[in-house]
Amino acid sequence: MDWSAFDFWKFLAGLGIFMFGMFLLEEAIKQLSGKAFKSLIRKSTTGKLRSIFTGFFSTAILQSSSAVSLMTLTFVGAGMISMQNAIGVILGANLGTTATGWLVATIGFKINIEGLFLPLLALGGLGLIFMHNTSKYAGISKLLVGLGFLFMGLDYMKLSVELFTEGFDIAMLPKYGLWFYALIAVVLTSLMQSSSATIAIILTALNSGILGFHEGAAMIIGSNIGTTTTVMLGTLGGIPLKKQVALSHFIFNLFTGIVAIVFLPLLVKVIFLFFDPNSNEVLGVTLFHTLFNLLGVILFFPFIGALVKWLQKIYPEKVHQTTKYINNISSDLPEAAEMAVINETTYAYQKTLKMISVLMNLELLPETKSMQSKPEFLKVKKGEHFTKIFDEVQQLNKAIMVFASHIHVDQLDATIKERHHQVNYVVMVLSQVSKTLSGIVQEIEEIEQSGNAKVKAIITQIKQNTLGHLTLLNELLENSKSEATYEIHNESINADYKVIVDKVTQAIDSKKIEEKHISSLLMINGFLTQSIRQLLKAVQKLH
Repeated sequence: MDWSAFDFWKFLAGLGIFMFGMFLLEEAIKQLSGKAFKSLIRKSTTGKLRSIFTGFFSTAILQSSSAVSLMTLTFVGAGMISMQNAIGVILGANLGTTATGWLVATIGFKINIEGLFLPLLALGGLGLIFMHNTSKYAGISKLLVGLGFLFMGLDYMKLSVELFTEGFDIAMLPKYGLWFYALIAVVLTSLMQSSSATIAIILTALNSGILGFHEGAAMIIGSNIGTTTTVMLGTLGGIPLKKQVALSHFIFNLFTGIVAIVFLPLLVKVIFLFFDPNSNEVLGVTLFHTLFNLLGVILFFPFIGALVKWLQKIYPEKVHQTTKYINNISSDLPEAAEMAVINETTYAYQKTLKMISVLMNLELLPETKSMQSKPEFLKVKKGEHFTKIFDEVQQLNKAIMVFASHIHVDQLDATIKERHHQVNYVVMVLSQVSKTLSGIVQEIEEIEQSGNAKVKAIITQIKQNTLGHLTLLNELLENSKSEATYEIHNESINADYKVIVDKVTQAIDSKKIEEKHISSLLMINGFLTQSIRQLLKAVQKLH
């Protein structure tokens, strides 16, 4: 065997050109459909099954499971995708990455590659020179150049091993064992950060006769495991949610690798139903790659829920953190960042309702105690008091305003941009409401200590009114209503305000109330009414 016949530099150049072509492809598709692609990820992950299909088609288009997986980490951090659905995308991405193998196996070695990549490079290169000022056509040109480089790199790798394979004794390879080949593929993929490039090398070696079917299959398994390192690197110093997704990616790929080895004889029999893999080892290994990933998805699917619970124990979320969504996302991704701000503002709104509930001690009302299913704002934990929740709401509002100010609003479409301004208004309202209510803490404490029966009756009525209004505001937060509903509720707020004023006036006339309690009751009623009106207007803008 003549090792000097192996053209190392041509092979390395081919690999570099191939990987550069993959990079250009990814960049071109992002340029052509960046917002649409991100919107697709967000809207198409409403269930585990749909998430799998989203991961599959996205990876097949981008030709990069790593790119899709890293983007999934971003959306998980923004609160757009649940952990279960994120794992679904990861499963689909693994299946989608097999598209590269089919592209290489069915086209790469079947046609005159030079006749394919030269026109692509010519058209794409000229397009980049003469149409670079138009984003759409520049993206199409970059797409053509990317495809051209992909096939050119494949051709270089193929040519680099042709002379070497003529004197290669394949009988020497099996003694190393299948695990050796799997390990080599893990290392290759980890170093190159591209399973697609590793698969291209494997298929090139198969086409040239360096590898046999079983060795190629073992390396395909290794490339699947090696691709997890990209996602692992993307979580360094990241939040627990991202680490959960990355670990699930590794567990699934390791699981599918074990499944592939255990069921290798069965999978080979299935492949034999279609053709003899020994007669076309490239297609045989490509089909094997698809089959074991599909089998892994089918076997893994029922256990996604259990995996999520286990991952949450391994990487628990930090409960002491003030913010819940915006700390998980970068403001450099406008669409994702804006969704995180909306989710965070909704969370701050719920906190504000709880703050009012705690301020007025609504959990002690008989109506509250008799409730079978309490809304979130009435679930007061031990140690939760007004000052603590007030500080949390203020910190939350400040964090949202600072984060929102860093979002590149000019990159958002008109509808989302308008929503951005409305959400900013809501945050200002929440901040104002909390400050307003902090001004009546002393008055409420004095009223609560009063032994006057009339005063107690009036403050109880205020509490009951407040409970009714907060309950409706909570419902409006969860489900948008018609314009008429908001108007009716606004009228109800005004009517309740007047009822309390009338009761206080009657108590004054009958001299059943002390002077020191008159201003306190009127202030409490007035400040609460003003705050609830503002919250009603704010919740309308959140939808």
